[in-house]
Amino acid sequence: MPLSTELARTLESRTSAEVRFRRIDRILYATDASNYRAEPLGVVIPRTAEDVAETVRIAGEFGVSLLPRGGGTGLAGQCLGDGIAVDMSKYMDGVCAIDGENRTATVEPGVTLGRLNALAAEKGLMFGPDPASAKIATAGGVVASNGTGAHSILYGMAGDNLMSAKAVLATGDEISLSASGCSDARLSKALEDFRDANRALVERSFPRHWRRASGYSLNYLLDDNFNPAKLLASSEGTLAVTTELTLKLVDMPARTGLCVLQFDNLFRAIECVPLILRREPSAVELIDGMLIGLTRKHGGYSRMLSFVKGEPEAVLAVEFFGDTEESCRKKAEGLAEFLTREGIRCEKGFALSRREQDMVWGVRTAGLGLLMSSRSGAKPVPCIEDVSVPVSSLAAYVRDVSQVFSSMGLAAGYYAHASAGCLHIRPLIDLSTREGAGIMEEVSDAALGLALKYGGVMSGEHGDGLQRSRLNERLFGADIYGAMKELKRIFDPAGALNPGKVVGAERPYGATLRAAGSDGSRLETVLDWEASGGLAPEVAACNGQGLCRKTGDGAMCPSFMATRDETHTTRARANLLRAVLHGEVGSDFIFSAEAEEVFGLCVGCKACKTECPSSVDVAKMKTEFLAQRGQHQGLSLTDRMIAGVHAVSSVLSRAPGTANLLADAAAVSGLPALFGIDPRRRVPPLARRRFSKWFAGRGGSAPAGAKVVYFHDTWTEFFNPGVGRGAVEILEALGCEVVVEERRVCCGRPMMSRGMAGAARANAEINVSVLSPYAAQGIPVIGTEPSCVSMFRDDYADILPQSREREVVGRMFWTLEEFVKTRAAALSTKLEHAAAGSIIAHTHCHSRAAGPDSSLSAALGALGFDSTDTGAGCCGMAGGFGYEKKYYDVSKKMASDRLIPSIEKAGTGARVCATGVSCMEQIRHFSGAEPVHFARLVADCIRR
Repeated sequence: MPLSTELARTLESRTSAEVRFRRIDRILYATDASNYRAEPLGVVIPRTAEDVAETVRIAGEFGVSLLPRGGGTGLAGQCLGDGIAVDMSKYMDGVCAIDGENRTATVEPGVTLGRLNALAAEKGLMFGPDPASAKIATAGGVVASNGTGAHSILYGMAGDNLMSAKAVLATGDEISLSASGCSDARLSKALEDFRDANRALVERSFPRHWRRASGYSLNYLLDDNFNPAKLLASSEGTLAVTTELTLKLVDMPARTGLCVLQFDNLFRAIECVPLILRREPSAVELIDGMLIGLTRKHGGYSRMLSFVKGEPEAVLAVEFFGDTEESCRKKAEGLAEFLTREGIRCEKGFALSRREQDMVWGVRTAGLGLLMSSRSGAKPVPCIEDVSVPVSSLAAYVRDVSQVFSSMGLAAGYYAHASAGCLHIRPLIDLSTREGAGIMEEVSDAALGLALKYGGVMSGEHGDGLQRSRLNERLFGADIYGAMKELKRIFDPAGALNPGKVVGAERPYGATLRAAGSDGSRLETVLDWEASGGLAPEVAACNGQGLCRKTGDGAMCPSFMATRDETHTTRARANLLRAVLHGEVGSDFIFSAEAEEVFGLCVGCKACKTECPSSVDVAKMKTEFLAQRGQHQGLSLTDRMIAGVHAVSSVLSRAPGTANLLADAAAVSGLPALFGIDPRRRVPPLARRRFSKWFAGRGGSAPAGAKVVYFHDTWTEFFNPGVGRGAVEILEALGCEVVVEERRVCCGRPMMSRGMAGAARANAEINVSVLSPYAAQGIPVIGTEPSCVSMFRDDYADILPQSREREVVGRMFWTLEEFVKTRAAALSTKLEHAAAGSIIAHTHCHSRAAGPDSSLSAALGALGFDSTDTGAGCCGMAGGFGYEKKYYDVSKKMASDRLIPSIEKAGTGARVCATGVSCMEQIRHFSGAEPVHFARLVADCIRR
């Protein structure tokens, strides 16, 4: 029996953890947000601290190493290796207690800082260190890397805020560590002896610069009240596996305000930082011209740049805390006046409202993903991005490292924590080549020399991992490094915990670089990927930062929000395709059941295209995946039925009454189960009269104003013609002459959702030929189903890439709510708003992906309605997805995330408004509410 098989069986029999040793699991846990890739032997997802302890014991019995892992968002490869990956994020994510009186929080290591802070905020508290990845970074991971963020000048490092910990030693023994000591007598005595033996050395030779995540935290040996728990900070899971942490909390600021300073020269901006610090800000963050330029090109983030004027080379966002908005304003204005008196020439602006500040911070925290959004080979790689020096030496360090780049012909991006001397500087290097790997090593060695020159360290918050551990002996010197190796031996004599990190590192360059390799599969794609330079560059744009692991915010990624499982993240799908394209698995792996599991829960919401800072289009990858599978193994009955909904409905609508009776009888008999349909679902009944029949036979005369074309989708035509009637009434109230062309085929969305790109292309060609004569004349085309509209505007480019007519039609296509919003003033005077009452508005995923201007609640607000946005992500229906029995429970979880609770919270008096037929059906099915389409809601309020 292979070792891995026997090991997996032992883990399954002796723990309650999820044990995953399949190839797909090893692929998905082989990467994080770093430059590296290393497949683990297998994955264990513990449910309890006892699971962790027993896993450690079993690993010891088998002589296998352990790789503790949080959200896998580290930038240095801390959680990668060839042992057992222990994922703490799925189940061990609890907040055990928040003690408002003592200002502490006791948490499990897998909880995200975002969730911790949301709960702490109820008591007016927060965890002070705030890395940019706080939404998704786990408490255990932040402590393990000694992370911090923009406000480190106020709150210090994670280790400074660690009060106590429970952990499992390499022996499997469970211990507790705090200022009171260590519960394990042997370890306690060893640590006391170690402290006595090395205290003088640390006081004499340890780096003085406080912003440090490099090496072990020997600085805490100097504390009068020595707390051994603090040694876990920056240990990267190499000393013990934490199972519980007690963290210090701080008061949330009452108010904040920003002074935004724009410079035409990067170095002058950095030189101003010491001067700015004299005004005692809470943070000084740098955003450089490269990051600003990339933000301008990003559809989901470009709107946030309203605070930028012109083309600055650098922006400093200087934050102040205050008790009132007025006090923050005075501090921000005071800084601007102070700099003027000091002769500092720069553009000075202010962001004082919450919305204005969110724009600035939104660009800043998205910096990593935005910088990595390039589809070219050379990317801003994390290798020296975390060097930290005393702020008084920051300008000199930046000048010197810039000269290194210049001598090597490299460009670079600069951003982050100017106030703490920790700029994230990323040279653009192509790691897909052997030369690139050598350049990265050369740059790292040069940066180390400069860090030593200026009294700094190689990591200010991101840690050592595979990226920097090899440099620690040179960074700290032989004596301190020797003490660090001794500390490792005290905790982990056999070196079983995350070996090769912090101390004892091997050179990782070359074989484990994630970007190494080419499109080894030579996969012949079905969709057009030319805009990205091919499928491989699009996949490589996923840098693994893991924003798709966020919960309770935005729409990405609904499947992860429902399952909390790495398998169902956006990045997992990219990682799977990367493994195929780079030849790490055979090309046939894409047709395996394991690959189906990864892509199966992707609902094609398109949120990743706008919410992911790197704009990785996984919805398109899902279509490519389905198309490849369809060509290889054919289509199921379910696929064919859902893809052919327009043709089937067209036939059945000739006798709608009979068809509805037969559908009801079939549902009772269980016939839909043969097609994979869940028996709890009911297909909406066909309308007695098609929309097109109503339009053709209606009486009266239409306005003779500007023409618009109404594209009546399949569901409007056959199932809900009232939506189409409402659209026509609204458009005519605006004085438009409405044109409705004969509908021969659907838009192709149902086909694309099943990977039938060829059939969708045929439909696209027909629809474009019908609509392009109108679009060419500047006549708008209006749709009431967002998924159909996005098909014309987005997806047709993937199947009709060279069509000029397609481009023209796409530019002229609007959702009804978008079109009406631009003419809200004219229409609102004709509405009786009181007829609507309060409204809960839910925006379709594809409209959300189009940007804030496509928000349903924004359109309702422009028309004067009293509306509240649900704030929810995907409804979970996603066309045919929610109808399938195998996905019903996940569909329900997606709806239960925020959508259904927001409706239930509003009570029975509120009306629910939506646009997508999927959204309306999901709301109806799980809440019992009867949603109204935007077209019908507005039309019913028009004065007659």
